[in-house]
Amino acid sequence: MIKNILLFSALLFFFSSLSAEKYEFFGAIKLYGKDEASITYKLVITETNGKLTGYSLTDVAGPHETKNIIEGTFDSKTNMLVFKEKDIVYTKSPVSGDLFCFVNFEGKVKLRSSKPKIDGNFKGMFKNKAKCIDGTITLVGSERVQKLLSKVNNKIQKSKEVPDTMKVKYNPITMFDSMQVNHLMPTQNISIFDLSSTVSFEIWDKEKEDGDVINLYHNGKNILTNFAVTKQKKKIDVILSSENNVFMIEAVNEGKFAPNTAMILFTGNNPVEMQSNLRKGETTSISIVKRQE
Repeated sequence: MIKNILLFSALLFFFSSLSAEKYEFFGAIKLYGKDEASITYKLVITETNGKLTGYSLTDVAGPHETKNIIEGTFDSKTNMLVFKEKDIVYTKSPVSGDLFCFVNFEGKVKLRSSKPKIDGNFKGMFKNKAKCIDGTITLVGSERVQKLLSKVNNKIQKSKEVPDTMKVKYNPITMFDSMQVNHLMPTQNISIFDLSSTVSFEIWDKEKEDGDVINLYHNGKNILTNFAVTKQKKKIDVILSSENNVFMIEAVNEGKFAPNTAMILFTGNNPVEMQSNLRKGETTSISIVKRQE
C-alpha cells in the first residue's frame, strides 16, 4: 500500500513537472510623464498549470538594478497573462524599499507562440497597495533577441570598415551576455532583502585562477584576511546582528589579469550570485536588509 502511494506521488510529481514551461523576456518599461529613456527590463517566469512564478530585473546592469519576485497566472484559453512584482530580492538603488514602485501587468499574450511578446500598459503600486507611477511595457522573447544580435554581429564581423580590435571589443553577443552577470562595482552597495537570521556566503573563482586575493569584513570586523580566491568554493556561515549588516569586499590585488573578479553566492531565503569587479585597493559592499513579511 505504501509503495503504491509513493509510486503515485512520484508519477504525479513527474507529470506536473512536464507541464512546467519557462519563459524569458527582455525589453524595456517606460513611465508615464517622464522624458527619460526607457528602463531596461528582464522577465523570467515559469508557468505550471496556469500559475506563474519567477523574477524580474529592472535597469539591467545599471546603477539601480533591482531584482523582484514575480507571481501571477496565465489562462491558456483566453491568453490572459497577469503578473505582479511582489517583493524585492536585491537592489543597487539607494532608495528605501518602501518607496519602490512595483509593476502590475494584465493583458492578452500569446505566451506559447514561437515569437512570444508582452506589450501593453502596467499599473504601478507601492508595497502598501497605494498607487504610484503607471507606464508601458514592451518585451520580446530572449531567443529572438539572441537571433537579432547574431545577425548584427555577423554584419560587424564581415565588415571591412570595422577594425578587428573593435569587432572583439564591441561584439554585441558578448556585451549582452555580460549584462546577465550581477557585477559588484567599486564603491557600490547592493542591498539584499532577506528574512534569515543566519546566512551563508560562498566565494570562488569562476574563470581561470589568476591569484586574486580579497579581504572580507562584516560590520567593520575582518572575517577573511588575504584570502586567495580559487576554483574551490569557500563557504562562510554568518549570524546576522539585530541591526545593520554590511559586508565589505576589498581587492588586495588584481591577480595576473585585472580586475579582481571573485564570484560570491549569497544564500538566505533567496540566493543571489554576484561577481566583484575591482582594482587593487577598491571596495564594494553588500547590505543585508530585514525584509518585512
